[in-house]
Amino acid sequence: MNKKPVPGSWSRLALFGTMALAGSGCDLKTKAWAEQVLPAHPEGTLSVVEPWVELTLAYNHGTAFSVVPNMGSGTFLFGVFALILAAGLLATILFTRVGRLEALALGTIAGGGIGNGIERLAGTGVVDFIKVNYPWGGSWPLFNVADVLIVVGVALLFLLPKNKKKREASGAPAS
Repeated sequence: MNKKPVPGSWSRLALFGTMALAGSGCDLKTKAWAEQVLPAHPEGTLSVVEPWVELTLAYNHGTAFSVVPNMGSGTFLFGVFALILAAGLLATILFTRVGRLEALALGTIAGGGIGNGIERLAGTGVVDFIKVNYPWGGSWPLFNVADVLIVVGVALLFLLPKNKKKREASGAPAS
């Protein structure tokens, strides 16, 4: 099966690639910063928007939200899976018809997957450092920039079909 790229996919590939590289780069850079700065902070926690948002360093050796707290050697497999998923998203851009916003959303998801996937492959555990506190006490599980990228990308994909239908109904050109 010799499948050729969809015509016009190169501009969407550029959008996807830019978002994936910029997203994973920002994620890895912020994680490196957190590892360098946060342990040196006197309390180990840096308040950003008191009392709502703090930065505190933690290593996640399990799944998202630490549902499975320690996966052992399974961590490596999750890293491989994340990179395979990013490659699958790349293939989606090349071989299917997607809009520019869909390409950006898929690149955002891939960037987050690559950032967390690289850390899982390294075996160091995923660096989580952003903590959002609830007004009634407690906090959301720690997360990182990659997690934000994945959530934003998925949310954008969920919102796009509604926008596409609205554009078609109004006669506006598709993105």
